[in-house]
Amino acid sequence: MFVRSLECACVAAAGLAAVMPIEAQAAAPWWEPVALRGEKVVGVQASGRTVIAQTADGRTFRSQNGGEAFAAVSSAGELLTPLVQTGDDVWALSASGTVLHAHGGAPLAADPAAPALGRGARLLAAPAALPGVVVAVSSDGTVWRRAQDATWARSLVLLPSGFPGGVPRVTSVAAFTQPLSGTIYLATDGYSVLNSTDGGDDWFRAGPGMPDNVYALAADSGMRAVFAGTSDGLWIHRLRALPAPPAYRDAALALRWLGIAVVSILAAVAGIAALRGLIPRPART
Repeated sequence: MFVRSLECACVAAAGLAAVMPIEAQAAAPWWEPVALRGEKVVGVQASGRTVIAQTADGRTFRSQNGGEAFAAVSSAGELLTPLVQTGDDVWALSASGTVLHAHGGAPLAADPAAPALGRGARLLAAPAALPGVVVAVSSDGTVWRRAQDATWARSLVLLPSGFPGGVPRVTSVAAFTQPLSGTIYLATDGYSVLNSTDGGDDWFRAGPGMPDNVYALAADSGMRAVFAGTSDGLWIHRLRALPAPPAYRDAALALRWLGIAVVSILAAVAGIAALRGLIPRPART
């Protein structure tokens, strides 16, 4: 699905915040700054309670307590996206941009229906909560999704952010490799973070409060958190439960619809009676 305007994405994100109580929103921002404020963080990795961040000038920082404190370390080289493993499935990208897949310990092989993403493509994520779903980004910035029936389709093409900015670059993609959440997170250099909760079919802007320029993402299942490298340091989003609408099933649903119908009929009768009372009756002669 294409994001047709920035406004529709912002409204959707605002809707997410609107379902939370005001007190909860104030107490737990969707994204919070962690460290390295004022630095451009272009690489992030998180595993267990170890978080590694790289800045645009080549410095590397490591935290061993979940991001509470960072210390400068010798450069670890470029932070590369490792193999993505979710249960019995392993996903990867070849140097030529081919999506590779292995199941149950079999060797990696090209996923049959996957598009050619182009040399230089390196962004891929697979949420464990949605087995078989994969989101990958081609070298030209097109976001592709693999559905659970193994078919591939275009998922997202970003529109220009305005003159003279042009089309924002997709910089990173992440998902939880443990079945904590089916959400897929997409970082952009201009639209902050977008996310999808339905396997890449719909995308919404979900970076309230953080910079528009996001360069790296890392989802860590142990900490139940997503780290984001931005133009203003390292930020974190922690998983939380959002209130859900009430679910009415079987007889309860039928009774609810019956109640709505009865109330609607009574309201219509009352309205007709009121109108009749307002219409003057002809005088008798």
